[in-house]
Amino acid sequence: MKFELKTIRDRKKAFKELWRLILNDVGKGRLPIFHILHIERDGTVDNHYMIPISLEPVDEKGNRAVWIQDFGFFLKLMLRLKRVIEVEYNPKRPAVIFIYVDT
Repeated sequence: MKFELKTIRDRKKAFKELWRLILNDVGKGRLPIFHILHIERDGTVDNHYMIPISLEPVDEKGNRAVWIQDFGFFLKLMLRLKRVIEVEYNPKRPAVIFIYVDT
């Protein structure tokens, strides 16, 4: 599923659909990766990756935590950036792929 982000309405629609897909995958135990494809002014491309999980142990056994609110926070944050012009969900990985351009 791919969204071009030209208007605020596009961004709201993308959030609604992507949030549903993220919740579905997290519910199945699959943690989506946030993949940012960063296109520089000179045309070079960088890749950045993030999974919003706790790196600090949350109990004495050393278990890690996943807070679904963190996925929502970072999804909203990325969709509010004007330089994010497109977003896509890849269910096979699973991954939310943001196209971020320096212009």
